[in-house]
Amino acid sequence: MILSVAESSTAAVVFPLDRSVLSGLIPERRFFGRNVSKADVSVYRLGGRRIAVKDYGQRPFYVRNTVGRLLVRRECRAYRHAGGVAGIAPFLGPVGPFALATARVDAEPLADQPDGTAPSAIFDRLDAVIAALHARGVAIADLHHRDVLRGAGGAVHVVDFAAAFVLGSRPSAFRRRVFARLATQDRLAAARMRARYTGLQEDEALAGIDPTAVRLWGAGRRVKAFWDRLRRKRD
Repeated sequence: MILSVAESSTAAVVFPLDRSVLSGLIPERRFFGRNVSKADVSVYRLGGRRIAVKDYGQRPFYVRNTVGRLLVRRECRAYRHAGGVAGIAPFLGPVGPFALATARVDAEPLADQPDGTAPSAIFDRLDAVIAALHARGVAIADLHHRDVLRGAGGAVHVVDFAAAFVLGSRPSAFRRRVFARLATQDRLAAARMRARYTGLQEDEALAGIDPTAVRLWGAGRRVKAFWDRLRRKRD
């Protein structure tokens, strides 16, 4: 069934969506993936609500059938385990094998905030969201400033669970170690954002993070800087 734009705003819609429901609809907004491995995100008004659809369907065949399928399954699993956590968009289910839908969050990326101008309360709320996710056994594992959204009244939302790691109900000792490492990585990423966007000294922001994790992160940053210099020389 194909809905017109007018019909789509009022017709009853059943979730999870069949992909055919979106056929012919014109999105209100569309954000194209930054590279061939990233999904597009389209915002639709459907059934009287605004939804965001993260979709690998326009990626090349080999990408959507490998990376696309894998990351959609991973992200759907993380959303299901995170259900009910304040600051996470309500999950509406998969949309075929290459896409998933959530409620649309009216907020703007932290990346649009000028450095050194954000109140520390924003990051107190971000820390609370991360702690709640960890309590549900979900580590984000790849938290970036583009994935942290600021809403009205200083509300904070986290999006993008494509790299998330779910601990599971009966985890092995190995899975527990991996989860603990990734959870620390989440906290480290949030602390670095706090330093960048509030103007706090990075050493002070990282003071509460496991020193071993901070040393590993510092070593990784040095390796990346060295590799970036090599690439520029090759260019």
